[in-house]
Amino acid sequence: MSTVDASKYKIQLTIFGAIVAIWGIFGWLDVSNYAQGGWGTDRNNVVNQVLAGSPAEAGGLMIGDEILSLGGIALTDANALSRRNRPEIGDTWEFVVVRDGNEMSLDVTFGEPVAQRKFLAHAGFLVGFCFLGFTMRAYLQKQTQSTAALALAGVLFSFAFLTGPYLESYTMRNIANAIETILVFLGVASILTFLMVHLRSGANKLLYLPGLAAGLFIAWRILATPEATSGLNTFASFFIGAIVLFYLGGSLLAVYKSYSSATASERDSQGLNLMLIGALVGMLPPLISVLLGVVAPQVVLPGQAFYFLSFVLLPITWSMAVLKTGATGE
Repeated sequence: MSTVDASKYKIQLTIFGAIVAIWGIFGWLDVSNYAQGGWGTDRNNVVNQVLAGSPAEAGGLMIGDEILSLGGIALTDANALSRRNRPEIGDTWEFVVVRDGNEMSLDVTFGEPVAQRKFLAHAGFLVGFCFLGFTMRAYLQKQTQSTAALALAGVLFSFAFLTGPYLESYTMRNIANAIETILVFLGVASILTFLMVHLRSGANKLLYLPGLAAGLFIAWRILATPEATSGLNTFASFFIGAIVLFYLGGSLLAVYKSYSSATASERDSQGLNLMLIGALVGMLPPLISVLLGVVAPQVVLPGQAFYFLSFVLLPITWSMAVLKTGATGE
């Protein structure tokens, strides 16, 4: 595709990027309304994390507890859970849990997010805006096949971080969540597609199919709200985990193969040094987190909640790389 051909997407990508940015800004402004419980669970609703100083800790929730219901709604009842509004600061929910074989009730009063949660919420939005801003800047500065593919990946994948404002309407909330989910997985697919274009490995539109399948599956769960059985949760965890590992792992492999087969001058002229640094440092921590979620969901590594922040290196280093290659990226 020539520079002229790539420029024909300029209006569409710019409008799409602007819409995503506005959506993200409204979401950013909603962060102050988040209420925190301070716990995490695996795919079987077993608590694997309780934050120090959180409402969950104050309410007596412990790692290893199996949560049966929240606020009177069973965790298998996906329809009722999706219809309930998010908790407000000061709301108290009854947790029914199983601990050491015994069923017991705990009261957890939601509070303002602790410092770590506030930081992670704002940092997540910053990562999303970096994906949006750096990749669009590269495309607007030089319209090539590579920069167009990168901009599309950046705009789509930014939805993983730029969650919009909370919608009170159950129907609108579910529709928005379903659309966001599909776009996120198409964004994950677009990352590998961009690399195939930039590294001239032969991009194929079929690369989008696994991502689309994963997005549609999660969208189906959001809209149809089937019973959240242990079997369905386990299948979803392995299926989604496998798709993400395929794309991120494939992206790492593609960059490494191109880097290892290139000469020193080619690595410099094609921006492969930047590509490799971004891929290794940006993708490895999230890959480890996803892999653990699939094979060892009860394991939470130190600082694991921060691993996703390394993604910020991808739009920065890869935008620099595609601009460095100039016309060779067309």
